[in-house]
Amino acid sequence: MTLNLLRMLVLAGGAMLLAGSAVLAQPTNLDAVRKDGQGVPETKWEPTKPPADPHDLTGLWEMPRAGVTLKLDDGSQPPFNAFGAADYKRFDDAQKAGQVIADAPTHCFPHGVPRLTTAPYPIRFVHTPGFIVMLHEVAHNVRYIHMDGKPAPAGTPKTFLGYSSGHWEGDTLVVQTTNLNADTMLDTRIAHSANLTVVERWTKLKNKLGDTILRDVITITDPERFTRPWSVTRDFGYRSDVQNTLWSDG
Repeated sequence: MTLNLLRMLVLAGGAMLLAGSAVLAQPTNLDAVRKDGQGVPETKWEPTKPPADPHDLTGLWEMPRAGVTLKLDDGSQPPFNAFGAADYKRFDDAQKAGQVIADAPTHCFPHGVPRLTTAPYPIRFVHTPGFIVMLHEVAHNVRYIHMDGKPAPAGTPKTFLGYSSGHWEGDTLVVQTTNLNADTMLDTRIAHSANLTVVERWTKLKNKLGDTILRDVITITDPERFTRPWSVTRDFGYRSDVQNTLWSDG
């Protein structure tokens, strides 16, 4: 696939994702989300099933409930070291005092990883030769997952979204993101250093109600802020109701 063709595909996919904004901006009755562990979508979100192939993530996915604030799955705070804890307190105190400290999205820069993933907006996955492309409705951000499984080439700069490399472990897509700059936040209170590494493990599952979920287990490693790696889990529902309403593939 040529670079120009890839760009055309991504632009087309982005246009389709943005076309969903008009619908997604309307009330989605998220208060009616059923509770069985992690939040799961209403059945009406999935009138058409996603691809059965566990290695095919194609389609539009969205968290039923916003999950921007990052805590461990048991509700506890991340394992801050002394510097990380003091910095968290600084941001938290500013929030409580109504003196919010500006960060990357405040200035219309990309949200960073994993904050972009956990933002309360849908994500479209597009499979192309050599890449899986993630089209985010939030700020029209695009992430490229290089499926050769290789680390970032020497000299790769540190950027807002870093360099993502992916491979499959069984039915789980493992994505490691490095080369992130220090200009973003993990959420609205947790900062990170330029030595941050984020590993996402994406797996399609069925919950006990028979709905499809795309589970992302996010592991954060940053020895400058935390005493050990730590993980959070986010579940996404399949939004074929939006896709079927706005366009068809043929």
